[in-house]
Amino acid sequence: MPEARIVWRGKQLNKRTVAMVEAAEKLYHSKFAILQGSYNKGGVEASAGTHDGGGAIDIDVASKSAAQRVAVVKAMRQVGFAAWLRTPAQGNWPYHVHGIAVGDKDLSRGAAHQVAEYRRKRNGLANRGKDDGPPGYYGMTWELYLKAHPPAQPKPDSTISLAAMAYARTHDVMTGVWAADRARVMAWAAHPKVGAISKHETVPAPGVPWHLHFRQVMTKVQQHFKIHPTATFYPAVADLMKRYGYTIVA
Repeated sequence: MPEARIVWRGKQLNKRTVAMVEAAEKLYHSKFAILQGSYNKGGVEASAGTHDGGGAIDIDVASKSAAQRVAVVKAMRQVGFAAWLRTPAQGNWPYHVHGIAVGDKDLSRGAAHQVAEYRRKRNGLANRGKDDGPPGYYGMTWELYLKAHPPAQPKPDSTISLAAMAYARTHDVMTGVWAADRARVMAWAAHPKVGAISKHETVPAPGVPWHLHFRQVMTKVQQHFKIHPTATFYPAVADLMKRYGYTIVA
C-alpha cells in the first residue's frame, strides 16, 4: 500500500516522512524550516525528479553555521534519511539539506537511485562523487531507528480527586474525570499488587447500585490493609494510594 499523504507545515509529505523529520528535530533540538516537500512532480527542475514521489524533503540551512549544517545532516541520517548538505557551489540552489527517506513506499525513480548511491557512500549527485557527510549511518532505516528508540508510552493519569470519591459514596451516575477517578480506584483495588478485590468486582453486580458497591469496595480495601473500616475514601485510603504512586487532589 502507498504511504498516507498529509499536508504538514504547508508542504505535501506523508506520515512516515513527517515522523522521521520530527525525530530528527528532537536529535537536533530545534525545528527545521522546510523548503520543499514530496509529491512535487516537475516542481523544481534542479531536483532531477527526486521530489516527484514520497519520502523527499529539503531543509533550509542557508542561515546556519557550517557546524549546524552538518548537525542537521547527521540528525537526518540517524533516523533513516539518505541526507546530504547541498551547497551553491554544487548547483543552482541555496544551502539546504536534501533528504530521501530510506524505505519509503512512494519513492520516485530518482529518489530510489539516490538511496542506492547513498549506500554506496556517494553524494547522490550526477558526478557520483564520494559522500561528504557524517559517515556511519548508511544502513539505517526508520524501522531500525524505532526499534532502537521506541516511542515513549504516554504516562497514565494517576490522579484521584477526594471530591470525586466523596461523591461516589452517595451517587451512582458519574461522568467525565470523576467517573475516570472512580474507575481508577476500582482498578487499583483489583490490581494483583493490591489484591483487595477480585477483577470482576471492579463493576457492581446486577441490581447493585454504584454508590453501594463503592462503599463495599472501600470496606474491603480497609479490611485488606487492616485499617478502620468506614466504607469511605478517607485519608488512610488516600495515603495507601500515594504509596502506590497515585496523586491525591482536593
